[in-house]
Amino acid sequence: MKKSFFFFFALIFVVWVLTIIFALKHPLGEKEESDFNFATDDTILELDISGYGIYVNNEKIGYSISREKKTESGIRISETSFINISAYGTSQEITTYTVSEADKDLNLKSFYFELVSGKHTVRTKGVIKNDSIFLTTETSGGKKNTVFTLGDKPFVPASLEKVAQELKLKEDTVYNYSIFEPTSGEIVDIEIWKGGEESIEMNGKHYTTDVVIVQMLGFESQLYFDKDGKLLMESSPMGITMKREPLEEIANFAKGTTGLKIFETYAIYPEGTINNPRKSHHLIAELQGVAPGYKFQNDERQRYVNGTVTIDVLEPASNFSIEDIDKSKFTPFLESTNFIPCDDKEVINLAKEITGSSEATWEGVEAITDWLYRNIRKSPTFSIPYAKEVIKTRVGDCNEHAVLFCSLTRAIGIPTKVVVGIVYVDGAFYYHAWNEVYWGRWVACDPVFGQHLADATHIKLEEGTLLDFINVVKLVGQLHIKIIRSS
Repeated sequence: MKKSFFFFFALIFVVWVLTIIFALKHPLGEKEESDFNFATDDTILELDISGYGIYVNNEKIGYSISREKKTESGIRISETSFINISAYGTSQEITTYTVSEADKDLNLKSFYFELVSGKHTVRTKGVIKNDSIFLTTETSGGKKNTVFTLGDKPFVPASLEKVAQELKLKEDTVYNYSIFEPTSGEIVDIEIWKGGEESIEMNGKHYTTDVVIVQMLGFESQLYFDKDGKLLMESSPMGITMKREPLEEIANFAKGTTGLKIFETYAIYPEGTINNPRKSHHLIAELQGVAPGYKFQNDERQRYVNGTVTIDVLEPASNFSIEDIDKSKFTPFLESTNFIPCDDKEVINLAKEITGSSEATWEGVEAITDWLYRNIRKSPTFSIPYAKEVIKTRVGDCNEHAVLFCSLTRAIGIPTKVVVGIVYVDGAFYYHAWNEVYWGRWVACDPVFGQHLADATHIKLEEGTLLDFINVVKLVGQLHIKIIRSS
């Protein structure tokens, strides 16, 4: 079994960070026909087309092209991005499309986001009315409508370029906004402030730029504007950079090129080796490069003290019944979400079919693990994982396995988490996603490996939702590992 099936959680971070960049540059808008034009009676007063190369660690992996139309009614910005990912002989082109529409005062009115990766397509669109966002999310697994209530912070105006151009950001002032983050389907808070001047070199030229800093979910992006208020460059976590480039240079980027070599970029090669990692029950390792203030996961299975992590595989508690728990204390691990629709009739019926019962038993956990291992084809999908889509496609990497496993076990009443971290495969640690179920204690399971009890080389970094998982970005490219003991 190729290790490419395990590692692709890191790609979710790449797609996630890129999506945030696009959303911040041009918060999303509602899709229409006819090349996303305004109504025919709405004359275009100004049209601006700009292109950006997308780089990871100075290697070009794609591009984006944006079109800004200013009309008598307001402003509409559409943007198409393309990135190319390759790993272990598998190459995939990923395209995102975003559109934003705002009134003349730059108040966002509607948004649209589309991600296409091979046979996988995710569409999110919504309209802002009064104090609510009416949202529709669509994948091959179906369509779901949601209504969000806006908080007390204003939504980001039409684009950050417009914030810089029109609002005239002041020194020593922090501006608080909210933004809809399409990959997680959540409204999140951001802070924006002016960071002073900085000289940069780009395309062989020197520029004196005004730096605008955007902070969201604990990480920062730096946006560099020229003196006319045009965005020249954006620097984001994981070595991701976008640079303004001539359109003819953008057009010369050949689709089908190698693109981002995801294994070489994000693998962690430790000092020391682990023999028979899939049978490992005990691990001690030293970790260097943990970001200051990063809250490393500590629990009964995994202990982290002064840079050393110790992991022991846990068995489920004997003589335990799910009826013994106070379910009110486990609500977050039993709830249904867009990604984990455990209350969906199709999911519930599949869980009953797999386990042969609607009762919560440890044998049911084992049956679900075995079913996913045998029935979900192991293949990198380069997309956002939705359990309903996995049921239909029966294909996926660690992310798809984790969300479907979580949906099925929650459907029969077993508290379940999706967790992310790193796992040892063929001499290196790779970013990975797996699960934990509560059976008298939190027990780690990995349906990708077919493990009822995940081996000790699974080092947990985060648990929760995609918005929690983004904290792992602080460790990507920074971790160094020394194996002390494994058995």
